[in-house]
Amino acid sequence: MERAGGSVGTWIVLNATSDEGFVSQSILASRAHMDGATITYHVDRAEKLGLVTREVDPADRRVRRLRLTPDGERLYREMWTAATAFQAGLLEGVSEAEQARLQRALSKIRSNLAAWSGAERERREGTAAAPPE
Repeated sequence: MERAGGSVGTWIVLNATSDEGFVSQSILASRAHMDGATITYHVDRAEKLGLVTREVDPADRRVRRLRLTPDGERLYREMWTAATAFQAGLLEGVSEAEQARLQRALSKIRSNLAAWSGAERERREGTAAAPPE
């Protein structure tokens, strides 16, 4: 990513925004599994670099949507090329069947992590169900 001129945080912002054409910061934070302050840091940085703009959502003025600028679109394409080349190198010699198994396993881990994160948050906030006696 760095060789393409960006960072992981920049990639997260540009990739999500590119996928949607525009995206709200709260949706971006949710998809990236980051808290609001962390994603705000990355969005602020991308905005200062001229890669994204924030726009008021006409349907809800409280929501700020992100849109790629022409520079953001250019950097996204460069980072996409770097990411796909990196992925191809990582998966060299790994069969499609092995890749499919890996994707299924990672999907299960992601689901488990999401469930655990929710349970852990409930425990910290004191809203978790009491253990059975």
